[in-house]
Amino acid sequence: MSLVIDSEQIQAYKLRGSLPHAIESTWYITEAILNDVTNVPATTVSALALRSNYCTAFCRFVTGLLDSSQESYHKVSMYDKARTLELPASFVELRHEAIHGELPSLVVLRQAIQKALDWLQTNYWTQVNDEDIWVDADQSCSVREYMATRVDLRNIVQHHTNLHVSVSPQREGDIDDESRLTVQSVLRLLEHSERGKQATADFVDVLLNHWLLYTSSDNNTAVMPDARCNGSENDQWTNAIYSCWDPILRLLAVKRPLLLRMLSAVMIKHLTAQHPLASSAENFQKLMFAGLSHIYTAPDWRKLYRQSGLNGLEIVSRCLQSPNRWTVRLAALISDCPHHVRVKNMFAYRISQTMKSLDVGSAAGKSADDVPGMVGHELC
Repeated sequence: MSLVIDSEQIQAYKLRGSLPHAIESTWYITEAILNDVTNVPATTVSALALRSNYCTAFCRFVTGLLDSSQESYHKVSMYDKARTLELPASFVELRHEAIHGELPSLVVLRQAIQKALDWLQTNYWTQVNDEDIWVDADQSCSVREYMATRVDLRNIVQHHTNLHVSVSPQREGDIDDESRLTVQSVLRLLEHSERGKQATADFVDVLLNHWLLYTSSDNNTAVMPDARCNGSENDQWTNAIYSCWDPILRLLAVKRPLLLRMLSAVMIKHLTAQHPLASSAENFQKLMFAGLSHIYTAPDWRKLYRQSGLNGLEIVSRCLQSPNRWTVRLAALISDCPHHVRVKNMFAYRISQTMKSLDVGSAAGKSADDVPGMVGHELC
């Protein structure tokens, strides 16, 4: 069996919530290995830096594993816990040497880190069933296709954001040549990928992971210089994200209705999720709220979401099943939109009562400039 770790995907999962120690350790270990094997020529990263990377990954793995398994009132020695978990005693010894003595040599660390990865594979990864993170060796072709597709999509998404996120928003309906090239590149990849419909899901996942990583990093201070962005830095960043991606997604939705259905489903899933990380989750959920409210209420999206088979009744029902400050505000926005009369007739009272119980102010009736992500667009 061969482990295949998508580092950016794991990083995005970590931002959404705490990761199991085994997954986080696998991530650190594989990153350390990649820093080593890609170090050609060997002068790129010093031997000391490689040893430090290996020691950090290895020590976090051993310490986190043994500390997390402490259950008795009286602390049990690391050697006893290692024996219980069938972890080699040499792991405990090497951890002690790395922390309290001299850094072990690269030869010793490379051997130890490979044994640690083998232990994780045997004791954790063989007991889970997630094809997005590990697969059998005889599926190596699908693995290469999966990784190649995601890498290509990630490069396209990153390139487009870098080109457009720091410029002033375009007028509604405008799309520049670079944006058209982005659409063509994405469609070409989706059409020629052997993964079929799964390639569309890959694009949605890559795009949202990209947004998540940006909203939780220092990049969100590089907002577009536009006078209409009068909110917080994060509100401006949300507007910047949608200014550069809204025309792209509209064109893709015309060509690939399935993409819009998948995007809407994943965004509402994130909006209704309970995130333990307050700051990054708040920013990301604000981004999901802005996108969904735009898709379901903006005039230029009305025809697209109907052609894609999306239903305002269904999404409002989902919102009210998992009420929080964002889902209830989204339900209220959709309900108050003129082309969602059935939604208002069916859910107006329930939305009102839910908002009162949560003490949430309505976003309905606000102008486009007041709602994150709606810069330059009229809601209804």
